[in-house]
Amino acid sequence: MSADLALHNAELVTPKGRVHAGVAVRDGKIIAIGRDADLPAAEETIDCGGRPVLPGIVDPHVHLGGGVPYEELCETESVSAAIGGITTLLQYKRSATSLLDTFEKERDIAQAHSSFDTAFHFILNSMAQIEEIPQYAERFGVRSYKFYMGGYPEGNPIGLVTVSDADLYEAMARIRELGPYARCMVHCEDDSLVEHLTERVKASGRNDLAAYTDSRPGFVEEQDILRAIWLAELQKSPLYIPHTTIGAGIDAAREAGERGADVVLETCPHYLALTIDDQRLAEQGAGVGKVAPALRGEQDRLRLWDGIRDGSIRTIGSDHVPLVKTGAALWEEKPGFAGLATMLPVVLTEGVLKGRIELEHVAAVMAENPARVFGLYPRKGAIAVGSDADFVVVDLDTERVVGPDVTRSKYTSAFEGMALKGWPALTIRRGEVQLRDGEVSVRPGSGQVLRP
Repeated sequence: MSADLALHNAELVTPKGRVHAGVAVRDGKIIAIGRDADLPAAEETIDCGGRPVLPGIVDPHVHLGGGVPYEELCETESVSAAIGGITTLLQYKRSATSLLDTFEKERDIAQAHSSFDTAFHFILNSMAQIEEIPQYAERFGVRSYKFYMGGYPEGNPIGLVTVSDADLYEAMARIRELGPYARCMVHCEDDSLVEHLTERVKASGRNDLAAYTDSRPGFVEEQDILRAIWLAELQKSPLYIPHTTIGAGIDAAREAGERGADVVLETCPHYLALTIDDQRLAEQGAGVGKVAPALRGEQDRLRLWDGIRDGSIRTIGSDHVPLVKTGAALWEEKPGFAGLATMLPVVLTEGVLKGRIELEHVAAVMAENPARVFGLYPRKGAIAVGSDADFVVVDLDTERVVGPDVTRSKYTSAFEGMALKGWPALTIRRGEVQLRDGEVSVRPGSGQVLRP
């Protein structure tokens, strides 16, 4: 038995621990794990230099849109994903009409132009779409559906639509019947409170980043987290809360879990690393750091790290949005920023290298857990015989200052000008090297569309 690729002298990292061993790959799958000397001969052998090797990162929260042709984004963001060690991502898709009419074309574009492997969530905005959930699941294999409880007023430039509690209640009834890996996903910001507070803060004339946070403070998120959990418990529906920013959200989910509810919390790198008083962001312009939910204070930031360490927060998603921002106009700027390339380095810099979490936590919240939650495990998120040969080899000593030359992207990063330490040295997707010591080699169309 021969192999296409072998990794030698590696520190393999999984949520269960670390082991010094090698891995052999054939036809994109892991065929052997063991001592280097015991592995089959390979066409190519890579010496990992004793560096940590994690499963390829699985990013559960990506938006590819914003007015740029989708096929272009599939290609450009494949580069950013490779730089960030991401081999699999889950994208959100939405439609003003029926996704039965629009999704197949986007799925085919993703298949033809992506170099990452990808699965999909749907954003739903009407009762008509909610009634089609069983058809979406059967036809496309999509089992995770996102709803906005608020935060985006009617006519917003992004085109997001807030649903009512009745919509959410009926959606949960349908989602719970889909079986394993079904998730109701809820953006938790109270609609009326955000609208009221935004008008008040705007009237004050403020344009600083903290003004945006004051227009949607933590309690508007907490209220909707509590309401979403309440509805999910009534309907016995699995619940996924993306981009959690507040410690109160951790408390609410933990208490719900003690009652038997199935609630998964996700947070994002920017909430783990940035706060509303970030001077670097202030100098770049308040709009650069604008994101919904908003950045919080230091106390909530540290609570999120505690939540990762104790397992209360089960996944980290980039919430990647490919936007070019000027930072000049807070209220006119669209919320969000690019995050694929910096996702892992932020967590390594602020988490592992500052002693807040271990590499095992990274393997859990950024690979195994998202793969498990969305039905991709053990094909994804694992270093095991039979799993896809997705790896990221990490150099914990490399430090880079974030900029377009590092991210290879024209899209704005909230970490621009920030020094991050701990970067992928190698990204391997299904046995194919996509990043090697700073050189990116991705093949558009080599990615696969996945189903749970």
